[in-house]
Amino acid sequence: MNKLIALVWILFTGVCMAQPVDSARGIDPSVDYQSLKGYAPWDDRNYQLTANDLALLAPNEAELISPVPVFFRVLYRQENPSTARTGAVQYPRSLLNYYKMRFDGYLIDGLLFNHLDYISGQGYEIKLVSGQTQSQLIETAIRGLSGNVQVNGPGSAAESAVVYNPDDSQIVIAGFNGSGQDMYFSSDGGDTWTESPALSGNTCCDPAMDWSSDSGFAYVVTLGGSQVWFYRSDDNGQTWDSLEDITPGDDRRELEGPNNGVLDDKEYIHVDRMPGSPFLDNIYVTWHQGNIMQVAVSSDFGNTFTMNSFPGEPTGIGSDITTDAAGNVYHFWPATGPREIRLNISSDGGTTWAPSTVASDTVASFDWPLPSIDSRRAFLYVSADTDLTGGPFNGRMYASWTDTTEPDNNGNASVNHSVIRVIHSDDQGASWTESIPHETDDTDDVDRWHQWLKVGPDGTVHVAFYDTRSFVDRSGVDFFTSFSVDGGVTWSAPERLTDVSSENLPDGFEFGDYNGLDISADGGIAIFTDSRDETGGGGTSADVYVAPLVIDTLEEEFFQTGFEDPLPPPPAPVQ
Repeated sequence: MNKLIALVWILFTGVCMAQPVDSARGIDPSVDYQSLKGYAPWDDRNYQLTANDLALLAPNEAELISPVPVFFRVLYRQENPSTARTGAVQYPRSLLNYYKMRFDGYLIDGLLFNHLDYISGQGYEIKLVSGQTQSQLIETAIRGLSGNVQVNGPGSAAESAVVYNPDDSQIVIAGFNGSGQDMYFSSDGGDTWTESPALSGNTCCDPAMDWSSDSGFAYVVTLGGSQVWFYRSDDNGQTWDSLEDITPGDDRRELEGPNNGVLDDKEYIHVDRMPGSPFLDNIYVTWHQGNIMQVAVSSDFGNTFTMNSFPGEPTGIGSDITTDAAGNVYHFWPATGPREIRLNISSDGGTTWAPSTVASDTVASFDWPLPSIDSRRAFLYVSADTDLTGGPFNGRMYASWTDTTEPDNNGNASVNHSVIRVIHSDDQGASWTESIPHETDDTDDVDRWHQWLKVGPDGTVHVAFYDTRSFVDRSGVDFFTSFSVDGGVTWSAPERLTDVSSENLPDGFEFGDYNGLDISADGGIAIFTDSRDETGGGGTSADVYVAPLVIDTLEEEFFQTGFEDPLPPPPAPVQ
C-alpha cells in the first residue's frame, strides 16, 4: 500500500494507529527522534529539532504529562527562558490551547489532526480521523466562523448578545432587539442562523443570556411591559417554553422591583457555573428600576426568584454580575451622580449584600454624543468577568467600561473623545489596577466605545469595541478586538473584525446601547450592530452581525513578539 493510498485509508476509516518515526528525516543525526514519542504525541515538526534544542528540556520532561509535542515545548522554552526546569509544574495549563491556536493541530505527513487517544502504559497517539488537508483544517478548525455573518432577516435590529453552549461551541444562541425580542440559534458555530419562535408576550428589548452548568438549560432575560421577563430553554435555544414543564400555560417568570409600574430597564444575567461553588447554578439577574439597582436570584433553575433592591446606594444604569470560585457574587454598576464604578458583594449567594465600595472613578457620567453616535449617544455600562481557569491569574476579577478622556460635553459631539477602560483586582475588589486595551496616543482622533469583556478558558482576557479609526471625521465605526495574556496589564494591538465599515445612521437609535462577546476553547464570537449596505445602494439599516475572533492568528502574533521562530514552516500538504 503506497503512501497516498495509506493516507486516504486513514482519513476515511478514522482509526487510532501508531505514527511511525523515520529518524532519517531529522536534521540532526545525533538525535533519536523515535524517543521523542516518549514525551508527548508525535508531530513531524519535531524533525527540525537539534540536540542543542533538546538540551533546553527539563531533566524530568517525560514526567510532565501534557499532549503538547516536543518541538513546541522547546519553542515555548526558547521564548520564555524563565520557565522552570524542575518540579512537577513547569508549563502553564493553557499550553495546549496555545499550541492549537498557533499550529492548528498535529502535523503527520502533511496532514493536520486534532484528536488524541491515550493508551494506558503507552502514552498518546494521534487519532487520525476525518479527511481534512492541512489547508482545510487551518481554515476551519480554530476559527469556526468564516467571516462576518448577518444574523437577522429583513428589517432593523440592534442591541445584541451571544453565548456559546459551554460544552459544545458549535451551538450558539443570539438575541437582539428586532420585532420585539428576537432569538436565534446556530448549530455550526455561528456560520448560519435559525430564528426561534417568538417569546411569549409583548417583549421589548435588551437581551442577555447564559447557561446552566451542565448545558441542560439556556436562559434569557428581556424587557416585557415595565418588567424583566425570564425564559428558559431545554433544547439549546430552539424554543423558550421549558418553564411550562413546571407551570403549564406559563412559560416565563416576571421580575420586578418594589415599585410596581415603574420602568425596569437594562438587565443582565449571570450563572455561577463553577464546580465546587456552594451556589453552583445560582442565577443572578441585575437591572435598575428608576435608576435604583435591583438583583434577583434563583437557586432552582429559574422557577422562582428572590428580589433584592438597593435604594440606599448611589443610583445608576448599566450593571453586570460575576462570581468567583468560592461563590462570592460581585455586582458592578456605574453610579451616574458621583461618577464612579460601584461594587457590592454577597458571600451568601445573593441573600445579603455588603454596602458598596468604589472600584474606580469615571470621567463621564451616563452618556455623551460622539460624531459616530451623536443622537443615541455613547453609553457608560460595565462588563465584568472573573478568571476561573486555575492559571497564573486565577481569581483575578475584571471590569470594563466606555469613558471619556475629559468631562463630557453633552451638547457638542465634536469635542468629546471616548476610550475603553479595564480594571483588575486580585483581592476581591479591595484594590484595583487600570489599563486601556487600545492605543492611547490617538485619542483625539479615534473614539472607542460600547465594549464587552470576556475571560477565555485559557485565561486570556478579550475586549471587543467600536473603533472610528477608518473615518477621519470620526463619523463611522468598525468593530475591533484586543486581548491580554498577562492578566490585563498589557494588550495586543487591536484587530479589526468587520470587513465593511459602518456609517452613522441618521436616526435616533443609531447603533443602540451595547454589543456582545463570548469565548470558547475553540475560538471567539463577537456580535454587534452594523449599518453596512447589503443591497448595493441605498439599503443602509441597523442590522446584527457576528464575526469570529481569529484567536489563533492573534495569539501567534502576541506570542512571537520579540522572538524569532527557529522552526521552518510545515511541509506542503501531500498531493
